[in-house]
Amino acid sequence: MSSTPMSDTELEDVRKYLATTKQALVGAPNKPHDLSHRNLAKANLEGRSMARARLMGSDLSEARMARADLLEADLFGANLTNADMNGANLQNAVLRGASLRGANMNGANLSGADFRGGVMMGQSGTGRVGLEITDLTDCLADYATASRAQMTGVDLSGASFQGANLEGAILFGANLANTNLAYANLRGADLSDARLGKTSLIGADLSNAKFANAKADGANFSGAIMTNVDTKSFDLARSIVSAKPPLLGRNQLPAPLKAALDGHAAWLASVGRSGQQASLEGADFSYFDLSGIDLSGAVLRNAKFVGANLAGAVLLLSNLRGADMFHADLSGAKLHGAIFDGAKLREVEFAGAKALPLPIANADGSTSTRLQPTSFAGADMTGAKLKGFDLSQAATADAKLP
Repeated sequence: MSSTPMSDTELEDVRKYLATTKQALVGAPNKPHDLSHRNLAKANLEGRSMARARLMGSDLSEARMARADLLEADLFGANLTNADMNGANLQNAVLRGASLRGANMNGANLSGADFRGGVMMGQSGTGRVGLEITDLTDCLADYATASRAQMTGVDLSGASFQGANLEGAILFGANLANTNLAYANLRGADLSDARLGKTSLIGADLSNAKFANAKADGANFSGAIMTNVDTKSFDLARSIVSAKPPLLGRNQLPAPLKAALDGHAAWLASVGRSGQQASLEGADFSYFDLSGIDLSGAVLRNAKFVGANLAGAVLLLSNLRGADMFHADLSGAKLHGAIFDGAKLREVEFAGAKALPLPIANADGSTSTRLQPTSFAGADMTGAKLKGFDLSQAATADAKLP
């Protein structure tokens, strides 16, 4: 959807809103400015305090709202298509009938938010605002907190809520076709009448969840915790159910990734005389068995290793900045000098892994007195298992440690 830039009048409205909101926060009597039914497409609202804002029916498509405070905001019928709300606070916000197709809500606080469908009369008394079925298709909400969120009947097809907290959420009748809920917390959630076509629930905690009359066609429940789930209330015959999440063999890697890893192995074995150093930024190795692999010196920025087995792997001086390794197994791995800055390392198994500094070579190849520590600066290690893993010589500035 294309939108024209905001007019000078609309920009002034935004300035007024932000000014009055700031005054209200310090106790001034001003009420926040009403920005309902405005064209705010592509507006830059990053980090702004917009608690209880009125944005009903506004066009916020492609708006930049990362880390914005939208506590209890009214976004009824708003167009948030492809908006960036990474890390935003939308606790108890009203998002009824909104379009959030392709929106980025990774790490956002969606607790108690109301996503149910909703339609009302337009501003001029003609036309309609809102959607009967709230559109969350293809949105990203990995690691978001959406406990007790109201999502009855919403369309979440193709969305990703990997590792999200949806405890007690109401997903009655929701469309979850091709939705990624791997390792999500769905304890006590209500998924009755939901459509679970090819839904990934790998490793999810479904304790006490309700699935009455849910349609699970091709859903993957491998490794899911199903304590107190009434499996007789819905048909699992055409779903994948196993005690542990499946792992794929290296022979099942996509051809380009397999070729890159083979080239990297040749590069290491020949000390750079043949093959090629792997540069696989953003590559997806999730759920693959890569145990014992040598990826020393590989460039793997923003790569995904969700649920992967890297036990005993060698990652000397590897660049894993921003990598997503949620629930990966790095037990016994050699991580000397590797860079994990800003990586997502939640629930990672580090038992017996080693992370020591490595000498940095001089330009002529000779050993210098400088050392490259293993770096976890800014990494999220919430819930990581560190038994037998010594971090004392690693860089951990601003990291979230268990």
